[in-house]
Formats: sequence, structure tokens, C-alpha cells
Amino acid sequence: MRIRLFLYLLCVVALAPVHASAQQKQASPTTTITILQLNDVYQVSPVDRGKRGGIARVGTLQKKIRAQSPNTLFLLSGDFISPSVASRLFKGKQMIAALNAAGLDIATLGNHEFDFGPDVLRQRMEESRFAYTIANVFDKLTGKPFGGASQYIIRELGGVRVAIFGLLLAETASVSAPGPAVRFDDPIAVGKRLSRELRRQGADIIIALTHLPMRDDKRLAAEADLDLIVGGHEHELLESFAGRTLIMKMGSDARNLGRIDLNVARVASRAGKARSRVSRARFKLQSADFEAIPVTDAVADDPEVAAIVGEYEKQLNATLGEVIGKTSVALDARASVIRFGESNLGNFLADVYKQAVGADCALVNSGGIRSDTTYGPGDLTKKDILSILPFENTLVKAQLTGAHIKRLLEHGVSVAGQEDGRFPQVSGFAFTYDAGRPVGSRVTSIELGGKAIDPEKSYTIAVNAYLLGGGDGYDFKGVSVLVKPEEGPVEPDVVMEAIKKMGTISPQVEGRIKSAQTNRTSMFRPLRSRTRQFTERAGSAYL
Repeated sequence: MRIRLFLYLLCVVALAPVHASAQQKQASPTTTITILQLNDVYQVSPVDRGKRGGIARVGTLQKKIRAQSPNTLFLLSGDFISPSVASRLFKGKQMIAALNAAGLDIATLGNHEFDFGPDVLRQRMEESRFAYTIANVFDKLTGKPFGGASQYIIRELGGVRVAIFGLLLAETASVSAPGPAVRFDDPIAVGKRLSRELRRQGADIIIALTHLPMRDDKRLAAEADLDLIVGGHEHELLESFAGRTLIMKMGSDARNLGRIDLNVARVASRAGKARSRVSRARFKLQSADFEAIPVTDAVADDPEVAAIVGEYEKQLNATLGEVIGKTSVALDARASVIRFGESNLGNFLADVYKQAVGADCALVNSGGIRSDTTYGPGDLTKKDILSILPFENTLVKAQLTGAHIKRLLEHGVSVAGQEDGRFPQVSGFAFTYDAGRPVGSRVTSIELGGKAIDPEKSYTIAVNAYLLGGGDGYDFKGVSVLVKPEEGPVEPDVVMEAIKKMGTISPQVEGRIKSAQTNRTSMFRPLRSRTRQFTERAGSAYL
């Protein structure tokens, strides 16, 4: 009996630390912070013939999720005021009204927010019931973040201090119309500095709300102290990791609503150490669950949002509902097609531009072809064409050498395989490129009129005024401008006139652009619903 009692007491003493540890774990439950995400939303109404997207459907989903997860933040990663056919008429007022009703919490700026100039953007920001954060865009006169936005925002959810700051690509200064009084700082340097400052202030979770290319998001994740990047700019569904940071992008036009559940646990206090003057984080990210929720026609509209959207759609259809012609084939304006290769719609537009100014050839930047959907077969309306071409650029005609044309095409395929608006759609010539070769020497052949292009010979080319002025990085310095921007016709006007004249159009992919190899890089992975576990190693989370 004495031996048994001794062994029993020995077991109790031995198991005491385990029991205490279990009690400690039960006393520190995990808190879940839910992040909802949209980016690059240009349409308030559903897209893809009504099957996907729609801010009224998003309004329904976010209410349902908030009811399940009260510690929720709804974020938007820029590009929503422009471009679209509706924004052509309403200057983005329709987007602000719909997003207000849909329960958006915080947005950052995208490059297209400046399309109508800084004064219009300030008006839209004043109309917003949601908050703005931008850490690298400043008013030069005041030195403060543009439009009264906050450099960063801290929200406490379930006792967890969540810091959010916005970052925008600095190229916005040249690709949009912010004006001379707006300053753009390097987003990577700003994010690196600010993330560390926020961590020193005691932020538990730090989120960068970015409108940057994925390559820059990865640099930011590698250099800054971040838990999550809620990103935009690309129009595809993307997910990546850099270091310990999850990077998410939800495509475009609210086809998907991102849901990211951040599971955080309280940090155990470290007894025996002197208290630091620097505030320390009280919680640490343990795991993340994430998914892209399809926004489909199976989701009912939120009544309040639907009423707002319906009023704007009524005004739009009354103005632009006229049928101007037909297409016997599906016209492909999807970014996943036109920014990676030849498109039948790109061919049609380039042909129309070439003919409109009487040029030998034409080059269209894919970023100027919007809407990210297909049209037809069937009727084409004014609304369709203005959805595809909302910028209303004028066309120009320039004279340049064959060598200069090659330089333009080299620039167009310099980031081939990544989603980028510089990718060219062409008319009058055909070319082959090899994305495996160094940038600047990728174009291996160019034929114009069935003959190899002559580097010394002069040719005429049709482009829009945006490209002539250096848009999307194209260099037209030294060319002779034969039809000036103030003299040229407007893009959507010449396209509508061509469709009316033809009655029915049937453009095809003809092999104008050929790739010597599969050129689409694997810089990201398709998004799946999944969990990522964060573990402890040497006192810091790692993946």
C-alpha cells in the first residue's frame, strides 16, 4: 500500500506541469479577426451576363458574415471610381453610393481613382461613409495624406489591435491624372518603415492594404513587418506567400468576395523582465483560414444597395441603350486574355484605328481595353462600346522607323506572362517573341504587309494620345506626329461608327502575335480555400 501511495503521489507531481499547461491554454482562447476583401471593382451591377459580381449581392454576403463573425473588417484595395461607362457619366458617384450602402469599412486608393483629377477624387472621398488610408501619397501643399485620408488606421476588435495602412504604386503620377500638387513616395520604403513603427506602438496584427503589382507586394512582404497584404491592381484571383506574410487578391468586379480569418492568441507575459517603454503586442497570429467566396446569381440582392444601383442603371440605360450593330462571335475583353496574348476584340479595335487615320499599322495597349468580360454573339449597344473604351482617348498618327516599331514591341512584351496593360494588340503587322530571352531582345521577327520590317524605313502608325504621351511606359520621342491629339477622332466614336457601317462584325484571332514558348510565369498560385498554420521558432512566427 505504501509503495502504491508513493507511486500515485509521484505521478501527480510529475503530471502537475502538464495539467497547469492545459489550464493555461484554456485560459487563453484564440480570437478570430475576419477580413473581407474586394479590389478593382469598376461595376456596381453584376457582370458576365448577370451571373457574377454585383455590389448588392456583396452587401448581402457581408451582412451574413458579420452576423457569424462580429470582429469583421471589410476592406477595398483600390480602383473603384474609374474606369467604366457609368463613371464616364457619374464620375464615380455611383460607386461611392453603392459601397456606402454595402457596409465598406476602409479603402485605399488605386491608380484609377485619379482619372478624373484630384478635385473630383476629393469630392468622392468627402461623400464616402467609409474611411480611407494612404501612407505614401501626399498633398504637396499641406504635407498630409491626400484628401484627408489617414496614414494608418488602428481598430480594436475583440481586444486585438489591428493596424491597417494603404500603399499605391508610385507610377500613378504618370499613368493617371493626379496633377502636379500630389506627391508619391516609394511604397516599399514607406511600408517597411511604417510597419516597424506600428509594431513598436503595440499593434498586434498589421495589414497592408495595397494597390501594387504582385512583384512589389512580394518585395514589401519580404522587407516589412506584416501579417497580411490585402492587395489589388491585378485582375486575377491570386494568393501568394513571402516569408511569413500572406498576400491575397480577389480578381475584379466583385466576382469573388475574399474572406480571411486571422486566428490570434494572447502572448504569454514574460516574468522577470523589466517593463519596456515600448508598447508590446498582446496577441500573435497563429493561423489563417482563407477563401474566395463566389458572388453569383444564387446570392440575393441587399434591398438597400439594389435600390441605389437600380436608379443609376435606369439613368445609364436611358442614355446609352441604343443598339448600334451585332457581333456573330463572342468579343473577348477579358484581362486574362488581352493582357497575355492576341484577342479577337484587340484585332478589331486595332484594325478600326488603323483605318480611321489611314496608317500602315496600329498598336493598342491592352490596358485601354476595359470591362473584363465578353460580348455576344448578339446585339451591341453604345453602353457596350463605352464599357470597353471608357477613357475616350483621341487617336493620333505618327511616322517612325522600323527600328522604333521594334522598340515599341519590345516594351510591350517586356513583362509578358504577367498581367500588364502594356501588352500590345496590333494591326498591319505580325510579330513573334520569346519571353525566355532577355528584356529588350525578345521580339524575334516582325512582318508588315507580308515582308520583314525594314529598320531604316519609315512607316506610319495609329495609336491613342495616351500612348503618344508616354502612357504605359511607351516611348514615342522623336517621332513625327502627322495627326495630333487635338485633331484625331475619339476611340469609342470611330468604333461605333465602324460597327454601324458594317452591321455585323466577326473578328478572329489570326496569329498576329506568336509566342515562341509558354510565357505565363508561375509568380502566383490559384487560390483555394485553405488554412495556413503559424508556429513559433526562435520567438517569431515563420512559414
